[in-house]
Amino acid sequence: MPDVAPPPLASSSFTPRVFPRPVYPSARRVLFNAAYVHARDALLGAFLVALLWGPYQRARAAWPFGERWFYSFTVNATHTLCYVLFNGGLIIFAPMLGRYRMSRKPAEEPTAALYRQLMSEAALNHFVTSPIIGWCLYPLAAWLGTPLATEALPPLSQQLLLICAAHSFNDWLFYWSHRAFHHKLLYKAFHKQHHAFRGSVGAAAEFAHPVEVVVANQLPTVGFLLGVGAHPLLQAAWLALRLTQTYEVHSGYDFTDTWLCRVGLLNGGCAFHDHHHTANMGNFGSEHMDWLFGTMDHYCRGRCAEGYRRERGTLRDEPAEKKAG
Repeated sequence: MPDVAPPPLASSSFTPRVFPRPVYPSARRVLFNAAYVHARDALLGAFLVALLWGPYQRARAAWPFGERWFYSFTVNATHTLCYVLFNGGLIIFAPMLGRYRMSRKPAEEPTAALYRQLMSEAALNHFVTSPIIGWCLYPLAAWLGTPLATEALPPLSQQLLLICAAHSFNDWLFYWSHRAFHHKLLYKAFHKQHHAFRGSVGAAAEFAHPVEVVVANQLPTVGFLLGVGAHPLLQAAWLALRLTQTYEVHSGYDFTDTWLCRVGLLNGGCAFHDHHHTANMGNFGSEHMDWLFGTMDHYCRGRCAEGYRRERGTLRDEPAEKKAG
């Protein structure tokens, strides 16, 4: 019996489907990419820890206050520096990045009022809310076994395993919490604010209802390493990786073909999440999670990254003479 199309779905659907169901990418490609991303981030995280260990110890030695203040400062400095440097860099270098910018329809462009709301909430988050959370979080971190900043790091092999595990924890918890916020009972009350940016920008990655911020952003990101009592510098390195990646996939810039992406310093997965914002149909988390649970129908119907990048003007056909050569 042929598939019969169901009634039209709301754009915030918990389980978006198209009929007939499109062909998904192969398991080999999706799972290989997931394994590559886990391994890449584990190596980058361990490299960051090794690079920052000396400055981190010197900063702790010169720090005039207690361990709780230093932990809070480290978490919030990591958060704010990543936010300002990454998103500020995109603004400063925007004239040079035009070829990587995904095109926007008029209705997808953020309004001036929306930008003003974003800036006021970002300032409140970085300079008031986030420092308070960092301060209040330390007793829990200490209770869960987070060592002092001056204690020795775990062996390299353990660092790599911890970051891989944190990555998987984040993938699963973010996917299901984000997807849950797309349920009709939760979407309007909690998640609709984040989708006010139909054409997303990096600075709006954290533009969300406070409940969503805690449940779908903070808990998936810090929950695992906090829960196992990882070294605070390892927690900060993982936080920096996650923040820069979420800013990139919200940025509207497609860096897939750049050398920074090829060597693993950028994620290059903007198309997948950008489609989530512009179409608001599936693509709730990492590609392998949506592949596993069948929530990327609309993306696959449009020929996945290739189709979306071509639609948005960042994937260009090679000149005929180059193909011939």
